[in-house]
Amino acid sequence: MIANFFYGMNLPKIHAITRLGLASLVLLTLPAYAKYTDIFTPHQIELSFNVNQPILVADVLPQAGTELLVVGVDDKQQRILAIYFFDTRNNTFIEQDKINIADNVFAYDVGEPQQDGLQRLYLLDKAEVHRYVPAHLSHQAAWVKAESVSSMYVGDKADSFRKMDFIQDVNNDGLDDIILPNFEQLNLWMSGCCGARHPQSLPIAARIEMNESSVSYDDQALYFQDMNLDNKVDLVTVEQGQLNIFTQNENMQFSPIPIKIKINKSIYAVDWWDMKGPDGQEMDQSDIQHRVVRAIDDFNGDGIPDFALQFTKSSGVLDKTIDFEFFYGALTEGKLSYSDQASTNITSEDTLSNLTFLDRDMDGKKEVSVLSFDIGISQIVGALLSGSIDQDVLIFSMDENNLFGEKPLVSQEVEITFSLSSGSRGQPLVKMIDINGDAVKDIVYSDGEDMIRALLATPNQKKPYANRSLRQKISIPKNPFNAASEDLNADGKSDLVLHHGPADSDELLKRVLILIAN
Repeated sequence: MIANFFYGMNLPKIHAITRLGLASLVLLTLPAYAKYTDIFTPHQIELSFNVNQPILVADVLPQAGTELLVVGVDDKQQRILAIYFFDTRNNTFIEQDKINIADNVFAYDVGEPQQDGLQRLYLLDKAEVHRYVPAHLSHQAAWVKAESVSSMYVGDKADSFRKMDFIQDVNNDGLDDIILPNFEQLNLWMSGCCGARHPQSLPIAARIEMNESSVSYDDQALYFQDMNLDNKVDLVTVEQGQLNIFTQNENMQFSPIPIKIKINKSIYAVDWWDMKGPDGQEMDQSDIQHRVVRAIDDFNGDGIPDFALQFTKSSGVLDKTIDFEFFYGALTEGKLSYSDQASTNITSEDTLSNLTFLDRDMDGKKEVSVLSFDIGISQIVGALLSGSIDQDVLIFSMDENNLFGEKPLVSQEVEITFSLSSGSRGQPLVKMIDINGDAVKDIVYSDGEDMIRALLATPNQKKPYANRSLRQKISIPKNPFNAASEDLNADGKSDLVLHHGPADSDELLKRVLILIAN
């Protein structure tokens, strides 16, 4: 958000750095307590290469439990994807496979659990999607061609190798489908009962952006929801003032002609800073009233899709406020419709950002987490001088009428830290996960580089969380914000997987830290 203020001030260098660094959250230290608790049992994996991406947890091997997919580069800049599984007999992680990634491969992804309960691992290059086949008995692991494809990714050499969402079960039949944007349409390859995939193209073109000396393409945001309540997942896109619904038919294909559902004309599909006027210039920040869709889902648990948006109001570069509005779907004569007015909202005198959904107690109604901060000339100057700015993490819940209250369920003061000189960041671990197996999410966060804290949920008491946090002495990465959370040993408790990054010493880049919940 601060980055957007600098962006409006036409300070591109500061904007670029703050986009990288200002996302950093550091929880302020709670009062010190004398007692320590073994919240987690730590494990380490020593690698032969540097990890450069968050660890992905998936179940891709036939043995029991989930595996860790670790991506990085070795000393010769060879890109590597390694698979590790947890050996319950020795309580250690063992390398199952280490795969050299070719220069022409753009991305990897894993699908949803298939009929055998396992997920599949895939690689993408400009012409093919490849599927990983694990070793079995006397057969070594291998890659097989999953599908010939075409997309926007047309180069013969990929500058980077990263996780992308090109594998999805888009028609909810329990089989992996492939979905890739192209310049003039969206390409899909839908799995059939016979094992073959059936290609289909939908008239969903990539978004084009023209600059003075370049043209770039970006894929459109896609949403998958049952919008006509026929128990089939439909594909949804957003444009100004309407939702485009590509309904799924009996053959598990999507209709190429969308059903259009009108919504408020002030609602857009893209952020205001991505929009340009007829002259190619950015929006005038002296008068912005912009709503952009952030999510489409069933938020209130009534089985009907809703949507959430971010509402930005501005009368100047330093006078912006952001609220979040929620539009609940309704059935009118069997058809889905939305009011022009929001059903409920989350608002504050301060600026809100980072809308996140969670279901704290698994009751079907979503809780919402947002960040809140006060911004102005004095705050910006203070932030530039001190390298930090205060804000709050707020969690809101619905009442019996499905309305978000004015007061949050939880409010935790936090501090954003950044360095304009180096662009470095030190984002802490902040997770809402169930670490004690009571089916209610707890709050887990780091306190500096040698402390983990946990604020346990109290589902049977008046207060939603305990008054004091548990704490554990343990050395963690300096930038642990993108830790993976998953139940690695199937005991009903969420565990954590962390990797080290550029802020840590070089020898730590080859180490993965696993924290198993006790």
